Amino acid sequence: MPRWVGLLGSWALFVLALGLASFAAAGEWINMRDARRLDRVAVIDKMIADRSGSKAEELRDAAAQRQAQLDAMRSKIDTVAKQSEEAPDSGRTIIVSTAENKVYMRENGVQVFEALCSTGKGTTLAVDGKTLVFDTPIGKLKIKSKEENPKWVPPDWHYVEQARKNGMRVVRLGANSSIDADTGQPATKQSEGVWGWLSGGGGSSRTLRLKGNTVVEESNGVDRELPPGQMIVAGDTIVIPPVGTPQRQFDKVLGHYRLNLGDGYALHGTQETDKLGQSVSHGCVRLGDADIEHLYQVAQVGDSVIIY
Repeated sequence: MPRWVGLLGSWALFVLALGLASFAAAGEWINMRDARRLDRVAVIDKMIADRSGSKAEELRDAAAQRQAQLDAMRSKIDTVAKQSEEAPDSGRTIIVSTAENKVYMRENGVQVFEALCSTGKGTTLAVDGKTLVFDTPIGKLKIKSKEENPKWVPPDWHYVEQARKNGMRVVRLGANSSIDADTGQPATKQSEGVWGWLSGGGGSSRTLRLKGNTVVEESNGVDRELPPGQMIVAGDTIVIPPVGTPQRQFDKVLGHYRLNLGDGYALHGTQETDKLGQSVSHGCVRLGDADIEHLYQVAQVGDSVIIY
């Protein structure tokens, strides 16, 4: 065999081996590239799963809350439906819809009255370790008493709520205490004698205290009774007067008529007639002057009031 033929065969084998090696290297590179792509896809899939998982969890929580609200509403409707069946159609019944913020009256099974109202706003307020919920009570109640020109005696939470809205604090005025009218702090006595005069007194120049059953402001030995039904402010402090004092009695806030349902709840008038039809009260049912007057005239103590 000629020598050049052998060399040609060896060269062919070398080229073939080189081609196979290149093919194998290319295949390995493709495998590595695909592996990297798979890794990137896996990372992206994980990110999508994490994000969608969080979103899905939020959606599940929202759905659960809506379901709970729906179940609660259905329970209220079932309860009121049962109570409505128990209420005698031959009598007079006042019906309050908190969802619609409307009041209806039914006589002998026939609706004879309809009006806009305001019901509980459903907010909460933490006072003295207790959480108050400002909601209108659901269920069947009765009119316990009727009042003309009622006076409102605000609970302590009213003062706390107003103070928090305005970034202030509250202090209770006791029978044996006095408060500095300028600072809201416990009052201090003015220094007497020449040293007190030279130092400018060093005590409270105006103080708030109880005199009998009313709140007075004392200044330079002269007492001035504070006006009734007005918030008492001392510096950055709202002063809570004792129950029974004129300063704790607010006139005209409840309108001219009130139908009491017990436990502090009632149907009454309001000064905020522009908010009728909204859920803005602390639990009572507010009506316009003409509407509460009509109910007051026709409703009797003992009449049923169904709230749902």
